[in-house]
Parts: sequence; structure tokens; C-alpha cells
Amino acid sequence: MDKKMVVRHSEVLGEDLDVIVYGTAGQPVMAFAPLGQRPESLEEVGLVDELSDYLDAGVIQLFSVSNVDGESWGSDGYAVERAARQEAYYQAVCEEIVPLVAEVSGSGARPLALGFDLGATHAAVFALRRPDLFQGCVCLSGAYDASRYFGDWMDATLYDNTPCAFLPNMPTDHPYIALYNQRQLLFCCGQEGSEADSLRTTREIDAQLQRLGVEAWCDYWGGDVSHTWFWWKKQIRYFMPIVLEDVEKTTAAEKAAAKKKAPARRRAAAKKPAAKKAVAKAAEKDDAVTEEKPAAKKPAAKRAATAKATAGAAVKSAAEEKPAAAKRPAAKKAAAAEKSEPAKKPTAAKAAKAAEPAEPAEEKPAAKPAAKKTAAKATTKAAAAKATATKTAAKATTTAKAATTKAPAAKSSTATKTATTKAATTKAAATKKTAAEAPAAKKPAAKRTTRSTAKKQDTSAE
Repeated sequence: MDKKMVVRHSEVLGEDLDVIVYGTAGQPVMAFAPLGQRPESLEEVGLVDELSDYLDAGVIQLFSVSNVDGESWGSDGYAVERAARQEAYYQAVCEEIVPLVAEVSGSGARPLALGFDLGATHAAVFALRRPDLFQGCVCLSGAYDASRYFGDWMDATLYDNTPCAFLPNMPTDHPYIALYNQRQLLFCCGQEGSEADSLRTTREIDAQLQRLGVEAWCDYWGGDVSHTWFWWKKQIRYFMPIVLEDVEKTTAAEKAAAKKKAPARRRAAAKKPAAKKAVAKAAEKDDAVTEEKPAAKKPAAKRAATAKATAGAAVKSAAEEKPAAAKRPAAKKAAAAEKSEPAKKPTAAKAAKAAEPAEPAEEKPAAKPAAKKTAAKATTKAAAAKATATKTAAKATTTAKAATTKAPAAKSSTATKTATTKAATTKAAATKKTAAEAPAAKKPAAKRTTRSTAKKQDTSAE
């Protein structure tokens, strides 16, 4: 049988803890000796020999851990200091010895806590407070309240190390309950007089675990079973194969559940690149849309250019075919100027400049939609101007009295300005008499003669 001693200095306790390792492989079992006994005592009383077949076959690996019971439970010092020392021991085992066991074992399995007498109390405290670290506990003849060592005294630290104190206050929906049902929790004691404290507290533990719905094994042996190594070795031989079989089933179920979850994780991980591809494709589509936006404007630009060219052509055509229509606004402005300010008549140069056709389509592209309407209006106004010119020529031959009204004067002014354009000669040739009254070759003279004649006629009328 392989045996070795490992000494680990505890930073929490400030002293060394001895751990004797028996065996080389198998389920790790952390053993805690009775009150005040050294870790070598398990071998001395024959417990190691009782488990030799399990140790030699590599079924279990036994770790016998030293304690500080003489400074805590078994001390005569102050209760506060004793309770604090016990809590420090608990922290040292969980934070320093459990990692050491995992390092030496190398199996990755959670250790099973095994204890006798006060060692059983330690095992119960570790398994019930840290079911995440321990696979369970096998507690033989333990006392699970503090009254045996502390009387009626209790504080928060001692409360945490007393299973009969904290289990009654545990709610039925506590998350540890699910872990308890996945662990091996075994409590056993005899019913002989020396087992009185153990019997009483084991029954309390039994009642609380039933209340919480935990499937623990609490076994009570006969009235002749006493608080001795003789019975503890018999009990360990009886319980060990049953507990190990249950541990194997539980761990197998955990591994199967982990394997079922693993494919789901792999599928989720496999979908991540696909999701990234989808995002990349979406980004590519966005980029494509962004790149296509300027191209989408090209047809609109072509339509705008075509509309602009069409409108310009329409305006130009209307200006060439019907110059009189383009000059009407200027003629109206001139007539209005004559009515409002007779003394400030525009000069011939300004009149000629005002009479020049404008190009609104090229200067104001925004007015493109109105180009066709302007051309239509220009055609209509040109026709009206032609009819007006004919009527003016006919009226001019009748009476001189009609010439004194404002309308003939305005029409005469309009005819005079019309004669300044390229198409005025064709329209003025219709009547020689109108041409004789307003000669096209002498624009300024015609305007002065017309104004002076109008004044004379106004004077004679008065």
C-alpha cells in the first residue's frame, strides 16, 4: 500500500496541517479522526487495514487530515476565541486542503468526507456548508449541536458550525437542497448509552432533512452498538460499497447530462459564424444600397435636363414666333409709367432695352414646369395683340375724337413699341394709313409727335 505524508502550511490558521495520503488513485476520501487524535491514529486503530482492498485496487484514495480540536471544541479558553478557531479550521480545509487533495488525486472528483466522533461533526459541517466542494459525507457517531462543548453559549460563528442550529432555519427553496439530493449524505449511530448525544442529534438532523425534502440515509444500529472503533470499522465496511456505488451512479448521471449540454453549446458556437456572415451580408447590402443611391439620381437628372431643354425650346420658339406677346409686360409697364408719371417718360434706349425678349428658362431652372404654360400664354397673348392691332388701325381712320381716349393712346404706344421688333414691319404693312401716322423708321419722333398731338387734342377738347 502506498503511503506518504504531505505538510501544507495554512495561511488561514498560521500553522502547518499534516495530511497522510494512502493509495494512489480512486475516489478521494478525506478522513477526520475523533476529538484530539492525530491523523496517524486511523492507521493505528486498524481502519486503514480495514480499507486496504479498496486502497490497493485504486477504488479509493484516503487523505487523513490533522485538526485543531485542542484549540477549538476541546479547549478551555474563551468561547469566542474557540468558535473563531473552529471557523478558521473550516476555512483552511475548504480553501487550502481541498485544492491539495485535488492536486494529489488528479482525478477531478469531489472528495467524500468521512468522520468519527467529533471528526463526524467536521465532516457534516463541510458537506452541508459546501455541497459544491464535497461529494457527500459518511458520519459515524457524531454530535451535531454545540451544547456538548459550549453549553448554552452561541454566537454567529458557532451557529455556522452547528448543523442542528442552521438546518432548522434553512428554507425549503434554498438552492443547496438540489445539491444535497445529488450528494451522498449518511448519518449512523448506535443506541447504546455512550451514543446518547449522537443518537439525539442524529434524529434532529434526520427530521430537518426530511422537512427539506432531502433523501439522506440516517441509520440507527442496535442498543448494543457503542461509541467505539470496533463498531465504526464494522459500519465502514458495511456502508463503503453502497456509498461508492451511489457515487458512481451520481457522477455518471452528471457526465451524461454534461455531454447532452455540450452538443447544444457546440451548435450554438457553430451558429455564431453564420450569424456573423448574416451580419456581413447585411452590411454588404447596405453598402450596395449606399453605392447605388447616386446612380439612382441619374434618371431624375436626365429628366430634369430634358425638361429644361424642352422648356427653353418652347420659350425660344414662342419668343421668335410671337414677339409681341413677350413685349406686352413691358408695354403695360410703359403705359402705367405714362399714367402715373407723365413727366418721367423712359428714353428710347431704355424702352428698347425693356422691349428685348427675356430668357427666364435659362436663368431660373426652378421655373421649368411653367415653361409650357408660359408658351401657351404667349401664343394666346400674341393672338390677342394681333386682333388689337387690327382694331386699332380701323379705329384710327374714323374720328379724331376717339384718338383722345386713353385706350387709343395706349394702343398707339403699344403699336409703336411693337414696330421696334423684327416682326413689326409685317404687321404694320396691313394699312398704309397707320404706317403714315406712326412711321417705324423714326421711333423717337413718333413718340414726341404722338405726345404733342395728344396734348393739343386734349387742349382743344377742353
